[in-house]
Amino acid sequence: MIRVGFMMADRSDGWLGGVNYRRSLLQAILMNPDRRIEPVLILSPSADERLFAEFPPVERFRAPIAEPGARLRKVGKATRLLLGRDLPLERFLRRHRIDVLSHSGALGRRSSVPSINWIPDFQHRRLPDYFPADERARRDANYARMAAESTLMVLSSADALGDLIGFAPEAADRSRVLHFVSGIDDAAEPPSADADAATLSRFAIDEPFFHLPNQFWAHKNHAVVIAALSHLKAAGAPVPLVLATGKTEDARDPAHFGRLMDAVRAGGIEDRFRPLGIVSHAELHALMRRSVALINPSYFEGWSSTVEEAKSFGKQILLADIPVHREQAPPRGRFFDPDAPAALAAAMQEALASNDPAADAAAQAAARASLPERARAFGARFEAIVDEALQKR
Repeated sequence: MIRVGFMMADRSDGWLGGVNYRRSLLQAILMNPDRRIEPVLILSPSADERLFAEFPPVERFRAPIAEPGARLRKVGKATRLLLGRDLPLERFLRRHRIDVLSHSGALGRRSSVPSINWIPDFQHRRLPDYFPADERARRDANYARMAAESTLMVLSSADALGDLIGFAPEAADRSRVLHFVSGIDDAAEPPSADADAATLSRFAIDEPFFHLPNQFWAHKNHAVVIAALSHLKAAGAPVPLVLATGKTEDARDPAHFGRLMDAVRAGGIEDRFRPLGIVSHAELHALMRRSVALINPSYFEGWSSTVEEAKSFGKQILLADIPVHREQAPPRGRFFDPDAPAALAAAMQEALASNDPAADAAAQAAARASLPERARAFGARFEAIVDEALQKR
């Protein structure tokens, strides 16, 4: 077995998407009956165990060297700058028989352990107004180091690969696209109708609804959904219910959620737009399955987990017409201009009018049947990248 280490520190910035991405990757790896990879999870002592409670059963342990500010990490940075190798981390990985370090930072140009690194997206360069200057500079420096020092780079979309080639053209021949798959949990067993019904009861949901499962960050564009509902209200048309799940804090703009809720009150749609906050994976999936459609109005994505979940669950999805969403091409997608509330309102009305529970159930069953193979292909593609990294090193 090839032991591949994934080193994870505390996600103090609240980016749950990165945690869930790694969880899906580990699930996909383990679904291959002929796999040659043994994933190993290396957690920092400060990492919140609750974030990893639903990870698949892989070898895991906590180690101080996984802590970003640990003394050995500082020593490793110095040796990487002087010698081109993070000697303390290399020794740690060798001691634990880790053959490849993945999605965890570069080890230096001359490292004896190959590293595979993932850049989710270049949002800070595409939408610079959403980021303070110091964070843009920090991301640029981190991405440049990974591009220069990694054995291979992984991007989640061809769209992101194009951004990397523009940012660091010298990394083009060492960069690979790895489309991830979300919602893999349902590959293990069919959903429970009783459990889904219990979730709806717990949240007091007794009518058709749309599900918006994005964190409340400014670029996720919840504002266009609120404006679409307000548009329908002002026109005297029926206003559908939208349930929004996800973290409500945006560290870059702490007042963002408050402004959104002010807009909800101004539009008189307090009972039509309901933020539920962070819910469990089981609750999240129940809401997805029982919704009329998912919504992703985002201005920017590296590869949208919401769109992938719509594909995995066989659901309709109303999504912003941006290049990466076109690349993902969900079979039941309806595209709209992310700056046009009336267009989204019309798409919601069309989705409701065409909603057929029997056809939806059939689409969900077909998606569930194809999900294991999609997940295995994701894991197999990653295994091929690991093989290539070993050959290059």
